[in-house]
Amino acid sequence: MVFGETRTPEDVRKIIKIAKLHESELTEITQVLRFPGAHKQNDNLRLMLLDDNLLKEIEAGNELVFKGDPEENVVLCTSNKTYDVKEAETSNSILLVPDLLFAASTGLDETIQNNSMDDSDSSFDKSNTSLNKSTESDEGKDPRRIEHKDIIKTFFTYYELKPCKPRLSKLQKLLEPTLYQGQELEYAIDKSKLMNYDSLCDQIQASKHELEQQLERIQAIKIDGYYRLLDFDYEFRVLSYMLDLIEENSWALDRISKEITLDSLKDLVPMSILEAMFRFYTLESVEEDGVQFYKYKEDKICKFLARVLLKSSGKFNLAEFLQAWRDSVPDGMTTDESQLAGIALIDKTSTPQVVWGFSDTDLPEDINERFKLLFQTKTKWTVDQISPYIECYATEKLNVNALLTKYARASTQDGVRVFSAKHMN
Repeated sequence: MVFGETRTPEDVRKIIKIAKLHESELTEITQVLRFPGAHKQNDNLRLMLLDDNLLKEIEAGNELVFKGDPEENVVLCTSNKTYDVKEAETSNSILLVPDLLFAASTGLDETIQNNSMDDSDSSFDKSNTSLNKSTESDEGKDPRRIEHKDIIKTFFTYYELKPCKPRLSKLQKLLEPTLYQGQELEYAIDKSKLMNYDSLCDQIQASKHELEQQLERIQAIKIDGYYRLLDFDYEFRVLSYMLDLIEENSWALDRISKEITLDSLKDLVPMSILEAMFRFYTLESVEEDGVQFYKYKEDKICKFLARVLLKSSGKFNLAEFLQAWRDSVPDGMTTDESQLAGIALIDKTSTPQVVWGFSDTDLPEDINERFKLLFQTKTKWTVDQISPYIECYATEKLNVNALLTKYARASTQDGVRVFSAKHMN
């Protein structure tokens, strides 16, 4: 029925007769659905299929945010999760009708109870009874109550929401133009490119919780209200200051004093950077006489100092590199080739054996392009060797082994399972 038209009780009774129904089997309320005219169409409404988590978020009054630039696929974010948004078609059209009355609101349950037939009646008998009743007269009945209900939208599609990994690759790109290189070089920074938390939250397709986790993971530091990454050389300078205090103060590796570290370096490094660097590189160790002591994260320190040595382009003699690396770390710390995972490759088949820098952060973001480059660099990889370069694509349902099954070809070499390009030229 078209928007604005009305039905009379007589119109409804005629339709009941045509449908071979009897008013005694129906409630006294008749709801007439009316389709809107073109000028009444509400194109701003959309349907979403929610899981239990999203439904609870809405019922609790929590904020849900759609995120995505025009060239990006949109996501929906809660405070701690990200959902991929896909449009799906419905098998039948869905009508949105406000204030539509359902069975309990129309007295239908009572009508069914009053007009129920004996349990011994067959469905065939019930059907015949209904047809016979439809020929009986409805004269003398009270006028039917007519309620007109306007359809405000007809849906043929809806949005399907599925949990997904946050899309965080843009974060590094947004922060790289404003690398902090020291106070003496701040004049060269384009202040218009500085990003505060709200700006990052608007542009990164991730929940606030996931964004904050990633800011910590990439060691972004809040300086004067803006998030900044440290330039690699500057980070090395600050870390060297911190590590030099171990020898200067004759500290045991598990007796690092935070108070003395910050006080000793406060004139050389801004306090916000000192505190963040100490948090990034240390762990609580022991507490004595109410004083909390710390220890440096040994693997992280060794890995960073290996990156310093590998920074120069080209390949290094492996034996010479390993010796220089051992000499660069604080006394008592132990270097190990396993710490090079994700930052360097070793070739022990060459003479002499060599090592060179190969960081996961320098690889393409597209997974197909990444695998292509990995197998161009090295034709065969073990799981342990390749994992640091692809684990960023792993999900709860698709782990590293599943990724390798999908994108690589497995074989056995000298009794060891290795992976190579799936399609060899």
